[in-house]
Order: sequence, then structure tokens, then C-alpha cells
Amino acid sequence: MKPLLKYSGILTALMAVVFGAEYAVLHCCLPEQLFPLMVVIPFFFVVFGWLALRFAYLKPSVSIGLLMGIKSSKIILSIILILLYVLLVKDHSVSFLVSFSLYFLTYLIFETWMLYSVNKKKSIKKNEQL
Repeated sequence: MKPLLKYSGILTALMAVVFGAEYAVLHCCLPEQLFPLMVVIPFFFVVFGWLALRFAYLKPSVSIGLLMGIKSSKIILSIILILLYVLLVKDHSVSFLVSFSLYFLTYLIFETWMLYSVNKKKSIKKNEQL
């Protein structure tokens, strides 16, 4: 299986599981905290993750500057999305922030694991060639 399909599939499945668990908990325990734009958050991380995988993370030689640029743009875009929601929608802002933090942490863990596994495979191939 190609790495792009593998990792983007894992990311999509992970975000779907987190969304399902979050929705189930909120629907069961705190139905007043459900907000209609819940689906925007996992969609943001899936799209951002796919773009990062496609254009940088899975390339043979990725510069540190590019990796830092992607991480910085993720943080900046996240802040913009949060500010837009809080300033424009204003409804359930605390729920949105808590939910966004949950997805951000999940994506951070996924990204760390994925980069570790990709770099581990690259270093094994490099050592075999020597």
C-alpha cells in the first residue's frame, strides 16, 4: 500500500473515531453542548493532514525549514479558525474550544507517530545501503 493512502486512511479513520466518541458522549451526557459545526473540526485536520502528507511529510528528503513551516502554518490556521468561530458564531464557543483542543492533541499524536515511523523506515533503508 502506498504511504500516502496508508497514512491518510489512518488519519481519516482516527478523526472519525474521535468524532464518533465525542458525539456519543455529548449526545448522551451533555446534549446542550452539541453545536452544528462540529464536523468542521475533524474535516480541517483531515484536509490539512492530507495536504501535509502529500506535499511534504512523505517526500524522500524533507528540509527542516519545510517541516517547521507546515507546523507553523497549522498553528496559525488553527488560531484563525478558532478566532473566526468565536467572533462570528459565538454560540457554544467553549464547547468548540474544548473540541478543537481534543482534535489538535489527537492530530499532534498522529503526526508525531507518523513522522517517527516514516523517518525510521528511511534510516533503515539508508543504513542498508551503507
